[in-house]
Amino acid sequence: MGQPAGRTGTFVLSWAQTELDGGPGAPVALLARGATWLWRGEALRVDGPTGILSLGTPGAEDARRRAAAAVRHLLVRAGGAPPRPVPPGTDALPERGFTVTDGQRSWDLLLVETGEARAPLVVSAGSPPPRETDLWVVSADLGPATRPVRPGGIVCFTPGTRILTETGLAPVEALRPGDRIQTRDNGAQELLWIGTRRLTGARMHALPHLAPVRFAPGSLDRGVPDAGLLVSPDHRVLLRGARARALWGESEVLVAARDLVDTAGIRFERGLRDVLYIHLMLPCHEIVFANGVETDSFHPGMIDLGAMPRAERARLRAAMPVSDAAAYGPPVRRLLSRPDAALLRAA
Repeated sequence: MGQPAGRTGTFVLSWAQTELDGGPGAPVALLARGATWLWRGEALRVDGPTGILSLGTPGAEDARRRAAAAVRHLLVRAGGAPPRPVPPGTDALPERGFTVTDGQRSWDLLLVETGEARAPLVVSAGSPPPRETDLWVVSADLGPATRPVRPGGIVCFTPGTRILTETGLAPVEALRPGDRIQTRDNGAQELLWIGTRRLTGARMHALPHLAPVRFAPGSLDRGVPDAGLLVSPDHRVLLRGARARALWGESEVLVAARDLVDTAGIRFERGLRDVLYIHLMLPCHEIVFANGVETDSFHPGMIDLGAMPRAERARLRAAMPVSDAAAYGPPVRRLLSRPDAALLRAA
């Protein structure tokens, strides 16, 4: 970590050096109990003889003062003496930080904003956590300005799901951009982008709404799914029939998997060690076939892109057929809300 093992002090690193649930530079807002966190690179010591914090960008002086205030704050909380007085004019900092553990020891870390569109700093007083080691978040207090958000509308398959392509069925994990996916309405369409997100069992235990939903074979119709199906809770499946037509004047509607839980053969899958979610984006929102189930593809306008890791978001934007996610196009079918889905089930 840039210092001998066992050496203590006050150290600072950039949030850009961190990974959250395997995602480099993931948004701070996704910090939550159960997440896996690690950091790489070097940590800078700020309480040594020179107290250097080299940021090298405009606004560095302000960030340096705020980091100094954070250092003082951490040391006072730990019962130690601050290394120097807080510079005049330094704003009081809110309680924003998180605690990680390796199962034996724990570390309290403070978050310090460094300006808009720049990665915050992570400040550690005492012996910093080990570098390049998976640690678990046991608590996170992001203050009033940045509360954890629930990413919505993430439409994901899981490994082993068989997707119907132009040349036949293929495991979703074997697909690559450029492959042609068979759609319900528009024939074979080019696969533009594949995204992934891995969630640990601890994260799903802490945030049970992120757990996948399992459809047993035949739970939607005779022989549908043909071999069961495991998808993210926000993944939508196509339902059709007289009830939808009577309620909304449309014979086909899309319903989120989570809103079908407790229907016969459909349940949350609990107790997994981890799950890999895989997203597939086509030139527009489409109905595709997964294990015989008609489901929807990924729509970038239906999610909070800010909740995606920076590198993944950049890849997505580069692959999008339009520059603005909001201009990607309308949903391929009517999307039922949770109350709508409950009404459909009760009708």
